[in-house]
Amino acid sequence: MMMASLHNNMATEVRLPQWSMGMEEGQVVTWHKQVGDEVAVDEPLVEIEAEKTTDDVLAPVAGTILEILVSEGATVPVLTVLALIGEPGEAVASPAPDRPSVQITPVARRTAKEFGVDLGAITGTGPGGRITEYEVISHSSDTPADAVGERAPSPTTTVPLTGMRRIIASRMHESIQSMAQLTLTRRIDATELIALQQALKADGADVSVTDLVLKAVTVALAEHPALNATLEDDVITQHARIDLGVAVALDDGLIVPVVRDAAANSLTELSAEVRELAERVRTKTAKPTEITGSTFTVTNLGAYGIDGFTPIINPPEVAILGVGQAVEVPVRDGDEVAWRQMITFSLTIDHRAVDGAPGAQFLQSLAEIIADPTALND
Repeated sequence: MMMASLHNNMATEVRLPQWSMGMEEGQVVTWHKQVGDEVAVDEPLVEIEAEKTTDDVLAPVAGTILEILVSEGATVPVLTVLALIGEPGEAVASPAPDRPSVQITPVARRTAKEFGVDLGAITGTGPGGRITEYEVISHSSDTPADAVGERAPSPTTTVPLTGMRRIIASRMHESIQSMAQLTLTRRIDATELIALQQALKADGADVSVTDLVLKAVTVALAEHPALNATLEDDVITQHARIDLGVAVALDDGLIVPVVRDAAANSLTELSAEVRELAERVRTKTAKPTEITGSTFTVTNLGAYGIDGFTPIINPPEVAILGVGQAVEVPVRDGDEVAWRQMITFSLTIDHRAVDGAPGAQFLQSLAEIIADPTALND
């Protein structure tokens, strides 16, 4: 919801809205309007990246852009004033800009003292303009040229922890710090599931093995509602509806679009919705409501050749299921040996809300469903 308030009796503040409960900040991507432009009510002003998605902040009133207070690329907390809208010619005092602080490495400080170098005369070339030992040595007239080469750092590449990467880092750190996470792994015979997928494909159905796994998960969750739950403020809420999160990997992070009421969808409907959501995520057209509010998440790394792993729970959920690659292994069948397609499933649970036994029982039910998957295509 857009928040607006009077500024200098006339100007209206355009603030960064909080689109979801977990949203704490947003990054200004692109300003659609500039100072002096006229805008109408609900006209897009600025594109914001927040909570792993992008959306536009709309003009709360009609008028003229008097000031833009946050530049493109900047990340600010929710409710920060982004711009001011008012009458043309209205004078609005801008807040004094903060003086940038220069970071200096401890080694650079010691080296500057050793060679008598004025740090204020140096422009840093390290991450964020940081002054490093190399800049100090290079600046010192008393340092032999070959010493600069000897002590110069090796070439490096730095990537700022901003935008989506920063949000993911914050959420994952919060997840690990706030939960008692336990991962259970089980190798499940998926031979019949893969055979069903191949048969459906031969009949012209565009259904993947992942789609069948997702459908199997919805059936298993209906039998084990303790895992289709969230934990907030010391209250465990078991959800009657399964809003299934499906992790989608992007070049710069991981986003979890949500299939609402997944259990009510047929296999083909579930498959189609997953593809549509994944496409909107990849093209950055997904809305905040489409990537929040899941009650259980599935993440699949099988395409990358991963067997098993330790998925991290997406708070406030209490469980997440990791899916590995299908591997053909020999299995004893009486006196014979049969080759079977096995997939390792890794279930991470929040031990505050779910014990190990219920988690193991969920995996047992999932194994039984995958072993006889015919009903998944009903």
